[in-house]
Amino acid sequence: MDTTQTEILRFTVASGVTEPVTQTADASEFSPTFIPGQGAFSAIHEMRGLQHLWRYRPDGSEGGPIFSTAEPVGYHAWADGEWVATFILGSPATLQVGNALTGDIRVIAEGPGRSIHRIPGTEHISFVHKIADDEWSIERLDPVSGEAERLTLTLPGREDYAWTSDGGVLMGDGETLHVWRPESGWSQVADLSGDGRGEISRLAVSPDGGHVAIVMNRGG
Repeated sequence: MDTTQTEILRFTVASGVTEPVTQTADASEFSPTFIPGQGAFSAIHEMRGLQHLWRYRPDGSEGGPIFSTAEPVGYHAWADGEWVATFILGSPATLQVGNALTGDIRVIAEGPGRSIHRIPGTEHISFVHKIADDEWSIERLDPVSGEAERLTLTLPGREDYAWTSDGGVLMGDGETLHVWRPESGWSQVADLSGDGRGEISRLAVSPDGGHVAIVMNRGG
């Protein structure tokens, strides 16, 4: 909305109307994520160079920080209303899992990607693990035990993805959209080139599986 900070907006698909949710004067918010079973959402709250995970009420009013010590938080995903996985920036960046009720948080892995998601129909989290420059994998994490298992390698050099409601994984590669399924691997499902749209980056699928939101980087 301006060049100094970011706000959370709500887009209603049926009406095509976009409206503001947060309107803070001294902080930026990004990466809004609904908290399961709580009628609230979380987002990254950035103020004076510090990035914490904060809770917000549906009207956009602030509920305060969820973890006081985890910082700087870049991205996050909830497994349920209690357990949340966070991408903590640093050298190296780390994937950390925290309990929002107790405030406890622990490191699970080094070198995660920025795309972290709850796996539909489960209380597990998926994340990209950058094991080597040419080996990036999507892994399934049990946040309680901390155990992770590989699901598949990503498309080469790509880390942004989203789950479909029927257990597939969508991922962009340039201007083409691909889906991964356990039984068949990766396959192209759409070509979005043309009209200067640019390369696909972030993706989100609606809970009912009926809509996909795609960020495309026009560059320049």
